[in-house]
Amino acid sequence: MKNEKTSLVFKPSLTTTAFGIIRNRIFKKVTSHSLNYFLRGGDLISVNPLTNGVHEPGLTHVISHFCENGYSDFLIDIGANIGLTSCQNGNRFKKVICFEPNPLCVHILKVNTEIGITDSLVEINEYGLGNEAGTYELWIPKHNWGGAFVKSSENSYSDEILASKDSFSAVVKSNYSVKSIDIRSTESVLTEKFAGLIDSGLTSGVVKIDVEGMESHVIQGLARALPAICNIVIVFENWDANFDFDLIEDAFAGRLLKTDIFRSAISDGKSANKPFILRRVLQKFSKQVLFPVESASSRLGDVIMVVS
Repeated sequence: MKNEKTSLVFKPSLTTTAFGIIRNRIFKKVTSHSLNYFLRGGDLISVNPLTNGVHEPGLTHVISHFCENGYSDFLIDIGANIGLTSCQNGNRFKKVICFEPNPLCVHILKVNTEIGITDSLVEINEYGLGNEAGTYELWIPKHNWGGAFVKSSENSYSDEILASKDSFSAVVKSNYSVKSIDIRSTESVLTEKFAGLIDSGLTSGVVKIDVEGMESHVIQGLARALPAICNIVIVFENWDANFDFDLIEDAFAGRLLKTDIFRSAISDGKSANKPFILRRVLQKFSKQVLFPVESASSRLGDVIMVVS
């Protein structure tokens, strides 16, 4: 066959190449202490793990604290996403049970837990938990896979809250990937899981919940499923200033329940009167502390519930 000179040539510009080298070196330096897990570039939940080597440092500290103080039997991660919370804390517990209905995230969850957690410790369930079993729509913000929510009348968050938490002005479908997911009854699933844990002698642990507006349903189902022998710490993020804590207290009637808001010290007390912009800046450098829910000036933030 006659040889012909190819016309296919690629020649990058000097400027592109030079800036590429500079960017690569900066990126390598900035991410030198990043978490050793698979992360999605440009996603909101990836920035801190890449640049500072930790996902939600305050929450990670809370889970570590309770693990070291009597709640190390199990970690139940409801809304595990790509596994950052489970992977950072999982090896401190004797058992890790993850629930993640997002068909996109669950593949990364499997890879990250394979990297970060001893195989025998982790169990992954590819469905979500809610009030009743069924098929639901999961709306996944394209720039923030960690902010996915169930689009349902059962979701307690208003469209305003759901949009604003992801920096949108409204819930517009074009901003989301919409997937069909499987939701199962929290009570029935966790009744079975707790029975298995008790059979293994595991009775005290942490339950982290990240379900973007379905928290009340999940916690009430958890309360009905929780055996008397088990003591747990429930951790969840609350975006609703009007969240009904009385409903939750009623669900745990007969149990000792202590509920606190874990948030920046600058958010309450005298600092609450400072100008908004100044307060936002100071919050970045402020310690996070526990405020009893009944006396906190705001109920927004990470909620810590000790059930014994």
